[in-house]
Amino acid sequence: MSGSALAIVGKKETIMPFLATGAKVVYVKQGECAEVIEDLVRHGTKIILFTEEFIDELQEILHHYRTETVPCLIPIPTGRGKTKRAIERIRGVIKRAVGADVFLEEK
Repeated sequence: MSGSALAIVGKKETIMPFLATGAKVVYVKQGECAEVIEDLVRHGTKIILFTEEFIDELQEILHHYRTETVPCLIPIPTGRGKTKRAIERIRGVIKRAVGADVFLEEK
C-alpha cells in the first residue's frame, strides 16, 4: 500500500461510496482491520477513518496512538446498531484538537 493523506477502512458495502472522494478506500473483514491499519500507518497515512464495527478490534492500536497527532484514527458511525461509541470518540478527538467541547448537549 502506498502512503496517502487519507484512508477509509471498513466493510465494502459501508465504505464503497467513499470512492467518490478520491481517498484511499480499503475493504476489510473482521479480524483484518488491525493489520491493515498498522500497514497504512507504516506507509505514512496521516488520517484513517474506519467503520465503528471495528472499534473493539482496534482497541490496542487506538490506545497506542491516542496521544499522537499522527496518525489520526477516527471511527465512522455507520447508522447500524449502536453509534454512541463512534460519536463519543469523534467528540473526544475534536475536543483535544480545539480545546473545547463544540458539540451541543442533547436535552
